[in-house]
Amino acid sequence: MPMSHSLSLTVPGSIPDSSRLHLEIKDFYAYVRPRDFEEKLRQELISKLESVVQKRWKNARVLPFGSFMSGLYLPTADMDIAICSQDFIDGKYPLYDKKKFLFHMRSHLEFHRVPYQNAVEVISRAKVPLLKYTDERTGLKVDISFEKLDGFKAIDTFREWKRQYPAMPPIVAIIKHFLLMRGLNEPVNGGIGGFTVICMVVHVLQMMPEIQSGSMTDDHLGQVLMTFLDLFGNKFEYEIVAIRMNPPGLIPKVSIIPELPCLVC
Repeated sequence: MPMSHSLSLTVPGSIPDSSRLHLEIKDFYAYVRPRDFEEKLRQELISKLESVVQKRWKNARVLPFGSFMSGLYLPTADMDIAICSQDFIDGKYPLYDKKKFLFHMRSHLEFHRVPYQNAVEVISRAKVPLLKYTDERTGLKVDISFEKLDGFKAIDTFREWKRQYPAMPPIVAIIKHFLLMRGLNEPVNGGIGGFTVICMVVHVLQMMPEIQSGSMTDDHLGQVLMTFLDLFGNKFEYEIVAIRMNPPGLIPKVSIIPELPCLVC
Protein backbone atom coordinates (compact mmCIF):
# COMPACT_ATOMS: atom_id res chain seq x y z
CA MET A 1 0.00 0.00 0.00
CA PRO A 2 1.29 3.52 -0.77
CA MET A 3 2.32 5.50 2.28
CA SER A 4 2.19 9.22 2.99
CA HIS A 5 3.21 11.62 5.71
CA SER A 6 3.11 15.30 6.54
CA LEU A 7 6.02 17.18 8.04
CA SER A 8 5.85 19.37 11.10
CA LEU A 9 7.92 22.50 11.41
CA THR A 10 8.53 21.88 15.12
CA VAL A 11 12.11 20.65 15.07
CA PRO A 12 13.84 19.88 18.38
CA GLY A 13 16.96 21.95 18.80
CA SER A 14 16.23 24.22 15.85
CA ILE A 15 17.56 27.78 15.79
CA PRO A 16 15.04 30.01 17.66
CA ASP A 17 15.64 32.97 15.37
CA SER A 18 14.55 31.41 12.09
CA SER A 19 14.60 34.80 10.40
CA ARG A 20 18.37 35.02 10.86
CA LEU A 21 18.90 31.60 9.30
CA HIS A 22 16.53 32.54 6.48
CA LEU A 23 18.59 35.65 5.68
CA GLU A 24 21.86 33.69 5.79
CA ILE A 25 20.48 31.19 3.28
CA LYS A 26 19.32 34.04 1.03
CA ASP A 27 22.76 35.66 1.19
CA PHE A 28 24.49 32.36 0.43
CA TYR A 29 22.26 31.68 -2.56
CA ALA A 30 22.75 35.23 -3.87
CA TYR A 31 26.50 34.54 -3.79
CA VAL A 32 26.51 31.11 -5.50
CA ARG A 33 23.55 31.38 -7.88
CA PRO A 34 24.32 31.12 -11.62
CA ARG A 35 25.58 34.25 -13.36
CA ASP A 36 25.23 35.23 -17.03
CA PHE A 37 28.93 34.74 -17.76
CA GLU A 38 28.81 31.24 -16.26
CA GLU A 39 25.87 30.40 -18.50
CA LYS A 40 27.77 31.65 -21.55
CA LEU A 41 30.91 29.71 -20.60
CA ARG A 42 29.02 26.47 -20.23
CA GLN A 43 27.13 26.97 -23.48
CA GLU A 44 30.47 27.44 -25.25
CA LEU A 45 31.73 24.19 -23.73
CA ILE A 46 28.69 22.36 -25.11
CA SER A 47 29.08 23.89 -28.57
CA LYS A 48 32.75 22.97 -28.78
CA LEU A 49 32.12 19.40 -27.61
CA GLU A 50 29.30 18.99 -30.13
CA SER A 51 31.58 20.19 -32.93
CA VAL A 52 34.34 17.77 -31.93
CA VAL A 53 32.00 14.79 -31.54
CA GLN A 54 30.30 15.30 -34.89
CA LYS A 55 33.62 15.38 -36.71
CA ARG A 56 33.60 11.61 -36.34
CA TRP A 57 30.01 10.63 -35.44
CA LYS A 58 27.57 12.58 -37.60
CA ASN A 59 24.64 10.72 -36.07
CA ALA A 60 25.55 11.76 -32.51
CA ARG A 61 23.69 14.42 -30.52
CA VAL A 62 25.16 16.17 -27.48
CA LEU A 63 22.40 16.63 -24.88
CA PRO A 64 23.22 18.57 -21.71
CA PHE A 65 21.02 17.81 -18.71
CA GLY A 66 21.08 17.99 -14.92
CA SER A 67 21.66 21.07 -12.80
CA PHE A 68 22.91 23.25 -15.65
CA MET A 69 19.80 22.86 -17.77
CA SER A 70 17.50 23.37 -14.78
CA GLY A 71 19.47 26.40 -13.54
CA LEU A 72 20.26 24.71 -10.21
CA TYR A 73 24.03 24.45 -10.42
CA LEU A 74 26.80 25.73 -8.17
CA PRO A 75 29.74 27.64 -9.71
CA THR A 76 31.95 24.53 -9.53
CA ALA A 77 29.27 22.06 -10.67
CA ASP A 78 30.05 19.32 -13.17
CA MET A 79 28.54 19.44 -16.64
CA ASP A 80 26.29 16.42 -17.19
CA ILE A 81 26.09 15.49 -20.84
CA ALA A 82 24.51 12.58 -22.67
CA ILE A 83 25.74 11.61 -26.12
CA CYS A 84 22.96 9.84 -27.96
CA SER A 85 22.50 8.63 -31.50
CA GLN A 86 19.65 10.17 -33.45
CA ASP A 87 18.40 6.62 -34.00
CA PHE A 88 18.06 6.10 -30.24
CA ILE A 89 16.34 9.48 -29.81
CA ASP A 90 13.88 8.44 -32.52
CA GLY A 91 13.04 5.26 -30.61
CA LYS A 92 15.26 2.85 -32.53
CA TYR A 93 18.22 0.79 -31.34
CA PRO A 94 21.11 2.61 -29.63
CA LEU A 95 24.38 2.83 -31.53
CA TYR A 96 26.77 4.00 -28.81
CA ASP A 97 25.89 1.79 -25.82
CA LYS A 98 28.83 -0.64 -26.09
CA LYS A 99 31.69 -0.20 -23.62
CA LYS A 100 34.21 -0.06 -26.46
CA PHE A 101 32.63 3.22 -27.52
CA LEU A 102 33.79 4.82 -24.25
CA PHE A 103 37.38 4.12 -25.23
CA HIS A 104 36.83 5.34 -28.79
CA MET A 105 35.41 8.58 -27.45
CA ARG A 106 38.27 8.97 -24.98
CA SER A 107 40.82 8.66 -27.79
CA HIS A 108 38.87 11.12 -29.93
CA LEU A 109 38.72 13.73 -27.15
CA GLU A 110 42.40 13.30 -26.43
CA PHE A 111 43.29 13.67 -30.12
CA HIS A 112 41.47 17.01 -30.24
CA ARG A 113 42.95 18.09 -26.89
CA VAL A 114 39.60 18.71 -25.28
CA PRO A 115 40.51 17.48 -21.75
CA TYR A 116 42.93 19.29 -19.47
CA GLN A 117 46.34 17.58 -19.70
CA ASN A 118 44.59 15.06 -21.97
CA ALA A 119 43.37 13.14 -18.93
CA VAL A 120 40.10 11.23 -19.36
CA GLU A 121 38.82 8.72 -16.80
CA VAL A 122 36.77 5.81 -18.13
CA ILE A 123 34.30 4.36 -15.63
CA SER A 124 33.04 1.33 -17.47
CA ARG A 125 31.80 -0.86 -14.60
CA ALA A 126 29.31 1.59 -13.10
CA LYS A 127 25.56 1.12 -13.54
CA VAL A 128 25.75 4.06 -15.94
CA PRO A 129 29.18 3.97 -17.66
CA LEU A 130 30.83 7.39 -17.82
CA LEU A 131 33.69 9.41 -19.18
CA LYS A 132 35.00 12.01 -16.72
CA TYR A 133 37.43 14.80 -17.53
CA THR A 134 38.17 18.47 -16.91
CA ASP A 135 37.66 20.78 -19.89
CA GLU A 136 40.91 22.36 -21.07
CA ARG A 137 39.48 25.79 -21.83
CA THR A 138 36.97 26.36 -19.02
CA GLY A 139 38.34 24.22 -16.21
CA LEU A 140 34.87 22.71 -15.70
CA LYS A 141 34.45 19.04 -14.90
CA VAL A 142 32.46 17.04 -17.44
CA ASP A 143 30.59 13.74 -17.04
CA ILE A 144 29.54 12.07 -20.30
CA SER A 145 27.10 9.17 -20.47
CA PHE A 146 25.89 7.43 -23.63
CA GLU A 147 22.45 6.57 -24.96
CA LYS A 148 20.70 7.75 -21.77
CA LEU A 149 17.73 10.08 -22.11
CA ASP A 150 16.36 9.94 -18.54
CA GLY A 151 18.14 13.08 -17.36
CA PHE A 152 17.31 15.02 -20.52
CA LYS A 153 13.62 14.14 -20.23
CA ALA A 154 13.57 15.30 -16.58
CA ILE A 155 14.55 18.90 -17.42
CA ASP A 156 10.97 20.14 -17.84
CA THR A 157 9.96 18.51 -14.55
CA PHE A 158 12.77 20.27 -12.68
CA ARG A 159 11.86 23.61 -14.23
CA GLU A 160 8.23 23.16 -13.23
CA TRP A 161 9.24 22.32 -9.64
CA LYS A 162 11.43 25.42 -9.63
CA ARG A 163 8.45 27.54 -10.66
CA GLN A 164 6.08 25.83 -8.24
CA TYR A 165 8.41 25.93 -5.23
CA PRO A 166 10.50 29.14 -5.04
CA ALA A 167 12.18 27.79 -1.89
CA MET A 168 13.61 24.85 -3.82
CA PRO A 169 16.66 26.47 -5.53
CA PRO A 170 18.27 27.99 -2.39
CA ILE A 171 17.70 24.85 -0.30
CA VAL A 172 19.10 22.66 -3.09
CA ALA A 173 22.16 24.93 -3.27
CA ILE A 174 22.75 24.63 0.49
CA ILE A 175 22.44 20.83 0.49
CA LYS A 176 24.65 20.45 -2.59
CA HIS A 177 27.38 22.59 -1.02
CA PHE A 178 27.08 20.67 2.25
CA LEU A 179 27.68 17.42 0.36
CA LEU A 180 30.46 18.92 -1.79
CA MET A 181 32.42 20.01 1.29
CA ARG A 182 32.35 16.43 2.55
CA GLY A 183 33.11 14.70 -0.75
CA LEU A 184 29.64 13.16 -0.81
CA ASN A 185 28.31 14.71 -4.02
CA GLU A 186 29.14 12.02 -6.62
CA PRO A 187 27.01 8.85 -6.92
CA VAL A 188 29.86 7.00 -8.66
CA ASN A 189 31.84 7.37 -5.40
CA GLY A 190 28.95 6.52 -3.10
CA GLY A 191 27.59 10.05 -2.71
CA ILE A 192 24.28 11.73 -3.51
CA GLY A 193 23.86 13.28 -6.95
CA GLY A 194 22.04 16.46 -7.87
CA PHE A 195 19.00 14.61 -9.24
CA THR A 196 18.42 12.89 -5.91
CA VAL A 197 19.02 16.07 -3.90
CA ILE A 198 16.39 17.94 -5.93
CA CYS A 199 13.87 15.14 -5.46
CA MET A 200 14.54 15.04 -1.70
CA VAL A 201 14.04 18.79 -1.34
CA VAL A 202 10.88 18.79 -3.44
CA HIS A 203 9.54 15.87 -1.41
CA VAL A 204 9.93 17.91 1.78
CA LEU A 205 8.13 20.86 0.20
CA GLN A 206 5.37 18.61 -1.11
CA MET A 207 4.75 17.14 2.34
CA MET A 208 4.76 20.38 4.38
CA PRO A 209 1.14 21.48 4.99
CA GLU A 210 2.23 25.11 5.44
CA ILE A 211 3.76 25.14 1.96
CA GLN A 212 0.78 23.48 0.32
CA SER A 213 -1.76 25.79 2.01
CA GLY A 214 0.29 28.94 1.35
CA SER A 215 0.10 29.90 5.03
CA MET A 216 3.85 29.92 5.67
CA THR A 217 5.49 33.29 6.27
CA ASP A 218 7.96 34.76 3.78
CA ASP A 219 11.00 34.15 6.00
CA HIS A 220 10.69 30.37 5.87
CA LEU A 221 13.91 29.08 4.25
CA GLY A 222 15.49 28.32 7.63
CA GLN A 223 12.44 26.32 8.67
CA VAL A 224 12.49 24.34 5.43
CA LEU A 225 16.21 23.56 5.82
CA MET A 226 15.81 22.37 9.42
CA THR A 227 12.80 20.25 8.45
CA PHE A 228 14.85 18.67 5.62
CA LEU A 229 17.75 17.86 7.97
CA ASP A 230 15.45 16.48 10.65
CA LEU A 231 13.56 14.26 8.22
CA PHE A 232 16.51 12.76 6.33
CA GLY A 233 18.92 12.87 9.28
CA ASN A 234 16.69 11.51 12.04
CA LYS A 235 13.35 10.17 10.89
CA PHE A 236 13.48 8.71 7.39
CA GLU A 237 13.43 4.89 7.28
CA TYR A 238 15.78 4.32 4.37
CA GLU A 239 15.69 0.53 4.53
CA ILE A 240 11.91 0.34 4.40
CA VAL A 241 10.53 3.12 2.22
CA ALA A 242 11.30 5.26 -0.81
CA ILE A 243 9.94 8.67 -1.72
CA ARG A 244 7.43 8.98 -4.52
CA MET A 245 7.18 12.25 -6.43
CA ASN A 246 3.91 11.81 -8.32
CA PRO A 247 1.61 11.54 -6.49
CA PRO A 248 3.64 12.80 -3.50
CA GLY A 249 4.22 10.37 -0.67
CA LEU A 250 6.13 7.30 0.43
CA ILE A 251 6.04 3.77 -0.92
CA PRO A 252 7.36 0.51 0.59
CA LYS A 253 10.58 -0.56 -1.08
CA VAL A 254 9.33 -4.13 -1.43
CA SER A 255 6.62 -2.92 -3.82
CA ILE A 256 8.91 -0.95 -6.11
CA ILE A 257 9.03 -2.09 -9.72
CA PRO A 258 12.38 -1.12 -11.32
CA GLU A 259 10.67 0.47 -14.32
CA LEU A 260 8.30 2.59 -12.21
CA PRO A 261 9.12 6.30 -12.80
CA CYS A 262 9.50 9.12 -10.28
CA LEU A 263 10.91 7.07 -7.40
CA VAL A 264 13.98 7.79 -5.34
CA CYS A 265 15.15 4.88 -3.19
